[in-house]
This record gives sequence, structure tokens and C-alpha cells, in this order.
Amino acid sequence: MSNMWAIAVPLIVFFAVVGPVWVVFHYITVWKRMKAEQRAQTPEQSAREQEMVAALKKRAARLESRVETLERLLDAEVAEWRNRI
Repeated sequence: MSNMWAIAVPLIVFFAVVGPVWVVFHYITVWKRMKAEQRAQTPEQSAREQEMVAALKKRAARLESRVETLERLLDAEVAEWRNRI
């Protein structure tokens, strides 16, 4: 029985104290690394990312327009299609 406590007490202390501190410091390190990578980004990369976001917004608008057109067609052809979903 005492052997069990000899193992259990250090494990409990580790999981209750050391474990959470370890996890917090790990994610602080990850956060700082991500921040440093963002600062190291060149203006060309930022401009490229902005262009990509603009292109994605344009594509999303086109897809939304297509969905609206399909919904109008389905409303005209099959009146009860929304109730089937």
C-alpha cells in the first residue's frame, strides 16, 4: 500500500503543479514565435496575402450569386424544395 503512495503523490504533484505551468509556458513560447514570424514578414508577402484575400472575397461573392440563382430557379420550378431539406 505504501508503494502505491510513493508513486501516486509525485504524480499528483506533477499533474497539479508542474503540468499546467509547463503547458502555459509552452503556449507562451508558441505565441511569441508566431508573433516574431508575423513581424519578419516582408511587405511583398503582406501584399500577396491581401491580393489572395481579395480574390477569395470575389470568388465567394460569385459563389453566393450562383447559390441565389439556383435557389430562385428551384423556387420557380419546385415550390416545396425547401421543406424537403
